[in-house]
Amino acid sequence: MNDVKVHGLKTFFHTREGVVKAVNDINFTIPSGEVVGLVGESGSGKSVTCHSLLQLLPTPPAKVEGGEIIFQGEDLLRASDQKMRTLRGKSISMIFQDPMSCLNPYMTVIEQVAEPLLIHGMVSQDKAKEEAMDMLLRVGVDKIKDRMNAYPHEFSGGMRQRAMIAMALITKPDLLLADEPTTALDVTVQAKILKLLKQLCAEIGSSILFVSHDLGVVAEIADRVVVMYRGKVVEQNTTQELFRSPTHPYVKALIACRPTFEGNFEILPTVEDFMESQSYIPQKKKLKEQSNPITEKDKNWLKVEELSVHFQQANHGKTVKAVDRVTLSIPKGKTLGIVGESGSGKTTLGRAILRLTPITSGKVRWQDQDIALDKENGLMNFRKKMQIIFQDPYASLNPRLTIEQTLLEPMLVHKIGGNHKERLDRVVSLLEEVGLESSHLRRYPHEFSGGQRQRICVARALSTEPEFIVCDECVSAMDVSVQAQVLNLLHQLQKARNLTYLFISHDLCVVKHIADEIAVMRAGQIEEFGKAENICLNPQTSYTQELMDSIPRTSITGTF
Repeated sequence: MNDVKVHGLKTFFHTREGVVKAVNDINFTIPSGEVVGLVGESGSGKSVTCHSLLQLLPTPPAKVEGGEIIFQGEDLLRASDQKMRTLRGKSISMIFQDPMSCLNPYMTVIEQVAEPLLIHGMVSQDKAKEEAMDMLLRVGVDKIKDRMNAYPHEFSGGMRQRAMIAMALITKPDLLLADEPTTALDVTVQAKILKLLKQLCAEIGSSILFVSHDLGVVAEIADRVVVMYRGKVVEQNTTQELFRSPTHPYVKALIACRPTFEGNFEILPTVEDFMESQSYIPQKKKLKEQSNPITEKDKNWLKVEELSVHFQQANHGKTVKAVDRVTLSIPKGKTLGIVGESGSGKTTLGRAILRLTPITSGKVRWQDQDIALDKENGLMNFRKKMQIIFQDPYASLNPRLTIEQTLLEPMLVHKIGGNHKERLDRVVSLLEEVGLESSHLRRYPHEFSGGQRQRICVARALSTEPEFIVCDECVSAMDVSVQAQVLNLLHQLQKARNLTYLFISHDLCVVKHIADEIAVMRAGQIEEFGKAENICLNPQTSYTQELMDSIPRTSITGTF
């Protein structure tokens, strides 16, 4: 297979507010059999580049204004619809960023994974199902034999992402476009997927364009790295050289913004720090400590006692113990991090505490009151004070509401603000706090990138002035620069408002950075519990050690 060459690509969006130059005259090459990492902030044009290559952008408002993409001697930008249909899913496959919105809710997972083989007439129906099962096993869906008739909504976020990866890999494509393929995965499965992608690349000579905001992952898998900023390529080089000696201040910023086990920033550096001063050097900073001491009552401010959440499988009559007799406590104003593999019960635990999932048994004590016993009507008082930032930003935002309506709705329900102007002023303030602008108020969720949608979800959770927030993978969809901003924001809000967090994440570096204590979950139970520093640097169980060993260890510390 020949190299894939992108030359002078220009993709603009003609919107109500003018022309947005999403991709503006970029050039790079994907060498045959190599992995090229495409890195940049949310909205920098990474996904638009991938969609341009496959002609998947909506026209209008999108329009390719110029350039060429040469694949197997042909310019894909000028290929016919019929030609593109023969290429998509066979010679060129794509792993999309948002599995829930890309999987068909009316088809079983195994049917969808087998579908590309059947559409392109590559094998028989029985053989397609057999190969689909094998591929699902290879990407880590190890219980698929017991879930042959499972639909996407019955899978966790991480398992849906694995199914999406299996669907893209099953035809063994010549070119794989991987748009944030490991975002929703825990570290052990992430390591497995990276190994599988490398293996595929070596076995059949596939080229991979690997889009990611996680520089540690990119450093682990990519041969070359292309960095985009505001629609342009600002730097590209071999992986080793780019991370060793970055030249552009934006690239330096991306490297410095990423939380690491070795880093000890309480406030992470951001892109603005580097862009405003090209001679900027990150310094250790300390937030002003809150003067409020933790009282004996505050130590058990939120307490979970012998909490269990069991689900009955209608098809098999089996009981799934998603959460099994979990006991833990979170002091007021502190952060408890929950880590573990996909399906370990992290999200179910968070939702059960908020009474969004029925509790089988146990207690949830908030300020000495057992809210597990409250009926639905009595929970309204708690809804205002206990919020959640969901894992999937696209699925949790109403596509028919503008961002203004989305942020105003919780205030109206809980009667926050004296009038519309007062509430609207607060909405604008919240948007600015999470890195968006008032000009975004009239837009709908589909008009934002994945990272921007997650920032909107953070703003919505803050709109009711809560005391306790469950952060369910709330920064997993963000690039490292925005992630740094949001982590700093959550930390500052916690100090200013004495907020309490249950922080769920598969990124142990992020959890170590923000959490005071960490609980490691496995198969619905607490495997290990302790201070964040102790858990990360001196794990006591083999399972926790396995999680630590799965984190990409490639050094990406640049010379500033």
